[in-house]
Amino acid sequence: MKIFGAIGLNGSGKDEVVKYLQQGYNVPLISVGHIVREIAREQGLPINRDNLHRISRERIDEFGKEYFMNLVVAKIGQNGWRNAGITGIRTPEDIRYLKEQYNSDFILFHVFVRSVRLRYERTHKRAKARDPKTYDAFLEQDREEERMFHIDEASSMADYSLNNSGSLESLHKQIDEIIETENFELEKGKN
Repeated sequence: MKIFGAIGLNGSGKDEVVKYLQQGYNVPLISVGHIVREIAREQGLPINRDNLHRISRERIDEFGKEYFMNLVVAKIGQNGWRNAGITGIRTPEDIRYLKEQYNSDFILFHVFVRSVRLRYERTHKRAKARDPKTYDAFLEQDREEERMFHIDEASSMADYSLNNSGSLESLHKQIDEIIETENFELEKGKN
């Protein structure tokens, strides 16, 4: 069993890492963001970063810091997944909880991009409603997410770092090399 997660700043490519594991290695995907967006839809709220952050804070305040990771772990168990990829890991508490649940079978990738401007351009290009429209708003979002989630501390807890300053092919190659070197027993191209 291997449970994979990715952490990084907005536009770093953390979701791309887990998506690549899903598409390239048939690793099932579970998204904390999808859970939060579903809650927003149930409440009839627009899907934007402010609402998603508010929902996250409310659920954590009401049910505790492990609320979303409890849902993730439960879903992995209910589905009987041998391997899984998790997107939406944010805080040091998330990581500690997953390490307690899965021990050394939890593998965390820190995904980074050397250029803040490149991260902004990538989010601007994907044009999702929840993404900031200006570079200044993007910088403010980085500061707000650091205050809320302590992403710097969480990133320091990763098992591997992936530099996503180049092409997707380069990112995928880094993932392939780690999987092969560490013998994670995943079969490439098993879709």
